[in-house]
Amino acid sequence: MSNAQEYSITRTRATWKPRVDARDLPFFANGDGNVFLGVSGDQPASYTGSGRTLVGMPPYLGLLEGPAPSGLTRPKLVPCDQLPEEVSIDYRIDGGFNNNCVVASWSVSAESGCEVEWMCLKTFTGMQLKYVMPKKRPPLVFALGDEDAFAYCDKKPCDECAFRCKNGFVLYVGVRNLGIVAAPLDRISSLNLKK
Repeated sequence: MSNAQEYSITRTRATWKPRVDARDLPFFANGDGNVFLGVSGDQPASYTGSGRTLVGMPPYLGLLEGPAPSGLTRPKLVPCDQLPEEVSIDYRIDGGFNNNCVVASWSVSAESGCEVEWMCLKTFTGMQLKYVMPKKRPPLVFALGDEDAFAYCDKKPCDECAFRCKNGFVLYVGVRNLGIVAAPLDRISSLNLKK
């Protein structure tokens, strides 16, 4: 019987923490309330920095420069810490080395008139979009693989320590009658802060 370590296909092969440009995804809106998400612009994917300080520059960054496309505007993003009491958005990172994921949850009171319609996770290598279908209850799970699955440790769930393995990820949440909520995955647990 072999004691060889088994590695999941989703396990990262990155030897240092990946990074991505800090700017938000390029969301656009029209006068009818439709939301659009840009995936590429007129510049190819590239890196800035060198060695272990490479920062990914996805092709959608070109859409953030200059004015919005004709007939569209850039909606203002609502910071997660400025949500009304009736709406809450949360996340946790789970899985460890072999099976990384982000578990997104939400709570919206019926009186608020709001409804979570979709969630989009910005990652090191791109983005994932999921719709909250009728009768869907929390959570939504975003499975991670390759560079997006980078982890310093194998804690399940994440301890939210100072290493912040997913720093750079942002969870965007489309909330009807509120807008697009932005929740960066950069939380550090108060249990991990020295007093």
